[in-house]
This record gives sequence, structure tokens and C-alpha cells, in this order.
Amino acid sequence: MGGDQMEEEYPFSSEEQEEMFAEALLEYLARKNPNPERIGCPDTNIIRDIAFHRKVAPELCKEVLDHIWECSECACDTIEYVEEYKKTKSE
Repeated sequence: MGGDQMEEEYPFSSEEQEEMFAEALLEYLARKNPNPERIGCPDTNIIRDIAFHRKVAPELCKEVLDHIWECSECACDTIEYVEEYKKTKSE
């Protein structure tokens, strides 16, 4: 019962489909709100700390994450840092 119900509620039919969705979402964020002058952007070290799962004050973390949703440049930075983090975890 529990396992079957879980599968029915899962929105993706495969990990590949989930990955394709994630990539499409990231591409959208990377283009949604261009900010080439980087107006209002947080320090990239804070974005990196969040991507690397380092402790950041909750209020600051929320503020930075809200900004990332509204800034293509910071979204791209985040994507790069997450990929860098994944590489360090797989080594």
C-alpha cells in the first residue's frame, strides 16, 4: 500500500525525467531576470557558502535565496557552485 501510493504520487516517471526537469528549471532561472550590472547582488562568497551547505544565518540565507530567484547572474553562480560542490563530494 505505502510503496504503491508513493509511486502514484511521484510526478516523474524516472530519474532521467526528473533530471531533465531540473535542467530546464535551471536554464529558465539563468535567463529569467538578466542583471548584467549585478545591481543588488550579494557577495558571491555567500552564494558559494549556501551551495556548499555551509552555515549561513537563516535571515541572510532567505534574503540571498530570494535574490537568486530574481537574478539570472546569481542563479548562474549558484548553478556553478552546486556543480563544484558535487565534484568535491564525489572525490
